[in-house]
Amino acid sequence: MLSSMAGAGSAIAPALWLLGTFSTLSFVIAAVSFRRKIHQLEHCQAQDLQQREAELKQRNWDLESNVQQRTTELHRLSEQQVALSEVISKIRSPLDLDTIFKLAATEVRQLLQVDRVGIFRFYPESGYDDGEFVSEDVLPPYDSALKIRIHDHCFGDRYAARYASGQIQAVDDIFNAGLSDCHIAVLSQFQIRANLIIPLRRGEALWGLLCIHQCSAPRLWQAAEIEFVKQIAVQLDVALYQAELLNQTQQKTQQLERSLQELKHLQLHLVQSEKMSALGQLVAGIAHEINNPVNFIYGNINYVDTYTRDLLELLQLYEQYDTSASVEVQEKLELMDLDFLAEDLPKLLKSMKMGSERIREIVLSLRNFSRLDQAEAKEVNIHEGLDSTLRILQHRLKPTSLRFGIEVIKNYGTLPLVDCLAGQLNQVFMNLLANAIDALQEFYESLPPDARLQEQGKITITTQAIDSDWVHISIQDNGSGIPVEVQSKLFDPFFTTKPVGKGTGLGLSISYQVIERHGGTLEYLPLPNRGAEFLIKIPIRQGYFGSKNSLNIGLPSRPMLIEQ
Repeated sequence: MLSSMAGAGSAIAPALWLLGTFSTLSFVIAAVSFRRKIHQLEHCQAQDLQQREAELKQRNWDLESNVQQRTTELHRLSEQQVALSEVISKIRSPLDLDTIFKLAATEVRQLLQVDRVGIFRFYPESGYDDGEFVSEDVLPPYDSALKIRIHDHCFGDRYAARYASGQIQAVDDIFNAGLSDCHIAVLSQFQIRANLIIPLRRGEALWGLLCIHQCSAPRLWQAAEIEFVKQIAVQLDVALYQAELLNQTQQKTQQLERSLQELKHLQLHLVQSEKMSALGQLVAGIAHEINNPVNFIYGNINYVDTYTRDLLELLQLYEQYDTSASVEVQEKLELMDLDFLAEDLPKLLKSMKMGSERIREIVLSLRNFSRLDQAEAKEVNIHEGLDSTLRILQHRLKPTSLRFGIEVIKNYGTLPLVDCLAGQLNQVFMNLLANAIDALQEFYESLPPDARLQEQGKITITTQAIDSDWVHISIQDNGSGIPVEVQSKLFDPFFTTKPVGKGTGLGLSISYQVIERHGGTLEYLPLPNRGAEFLIKIPIRQGYFGSKNSLNIGLPSRPMLIEQ
C-alpha cells in the first residue's frame, strides 16, 4: 500500500509541478497584462493631459491675443482721443474761419494718413449743385482742389437731403459703390479712389462738407476713423455757428459805431450850424447897421470936401483983397496957421473918404460872403466870392512881429457864372484859405529865427474853365505839406492835426460834402517839393439835380464861418 502510495505519489508530483508552472505562468501573464493595461492607461492619461495642456495653452494664447488686441485698441482709442482733444483745442483757439479750416484739414490728414482733406463750401442759391474747396491739405503728388468751381448737377437731387439730415458717406472704392456716372466723373477729376464725407451745418442749414480723400488706392474706412472725423465735423459746426455770431456781432458793432459817429457828427454839426448861423446873423445885422451911417458919411464927404474947398478959396480971397483986417483977426490967422490948414484939410478929407470906402468894402464883403439873401442856387461870380473871402482874412495876411506876411497870387482865368449856393461855396473858400494860412504860420514857427527872414509865405489861387461844363479852382500854399500817413483821413469828420481847442475837424469834411452835393469833387494833391494843393472841380450848371433847392439838404442855409 505504501508502495502503491509511493507509486501514486510519484505520479502526482509531475502534475503538481505542471500545475505550479501553469499557475506561475498565469500569474506572470496576468501581471504582464495588468502592467500592459497600466501602461495603456498611463499612455491615455498622458495623451489626455497633453490634449488638455494644448487646449489650455490655446485658450491662454487666445486670451493673451484678445487682451493684447483690446489693449492695442484702447491705446489707439486713447491716442485718438488725445489727438481729438489737441485738434479741438487748436481749432477753438482762433476766431478766423480760414485759420480753423486750415488747422483742421492739416491735423486730420496727418492723423488719418490720407492723401487729401478738404473743406467744401456750397454756393448760396445754387441748389447744392455748385461750390468750391475753401481749404485743404493735400500730399504733393496729387492736384490741389482749392478755388476750383465744382458743378455736380446730380448732387442736389440725390445727396443734399441726406447730408442735411446728418447722414455721412463712406466709400471704400468709388468704382464699386453704385455711384452715378456724373458723380464718379466729378470725383475722378480730383484723382479720388475712396472718400469719407461728413456734412457741415450752420444751424439747421447744410453749409458744406468735410471731405477725406484716399487717392492712391481703395481704402476700408474703420469705425473709429469715422467716429473721429464726425467729432471733428461737430467742432467745425460749432466754429461755423460762432463765426456767424461773431460776424453778426461785428456788423452790429460797426453799425452802432457808424450811428454813433453820425450822431456825434450831426450833434456837432447842428451846434456849429446854430452857433455860426447866429454869428452870421449878427455879422449881417452889424453890417447892415454899419452900412447906413457909413453910406451917410460917404455920401456927404464929397459935399464936405466941396464946401471946404470953397471956404478955403474964400479965405484966400479975403486975405488977398482985404488988408485992413483987425489985430484980432491977424492973431487968429497966425494961431490957426491957415496955410497949413488949407494944405492939410483936403488930405484929411481924402483919408476920411478912403476910410469910409474901406468900411463899405468890408461891409460888402461880409454881405457877399454870407449871402443871406440867397437861399437857392444862383449864378454867381466865383472870383467875387474868392475876393470877398480874402478881404475878410486880410488881417491874417499882413506881417507882424509874430508871423511873416503872406503873398496872395491870383491866377484868375476867364470863368462863366457858376450855378451854385454862393454862401456855402464861400464857406469852402474860407476853410481852405484859413487852413493854408494856418499851415504857413506853423511852418514859420518851425523855422529857426535866422531862417525866418529868408522865407516868404505864398498862397496861389488858380481858376480855369475846363471845356464848357466844369470849373477848376486850385488853392496852393508853400508850407510844409501834409504827412503821408494822415492824407487818407483829411476829409474824415472830426479828424484834425491841430491842437485841442484850435480845430473841430469838421472844416474839410463839411467842405467835401458841400462840393460833393454840388456834383463836384474836392481833392488833396501833394506838391513835389513842398506845400499842399486843394483842387475843387465843380460843374457850371446844376440842372441834373432836378431842383436847385436840393443842394440845401443836410446843410445850414447860412454859412458856418470859420472859427479863429
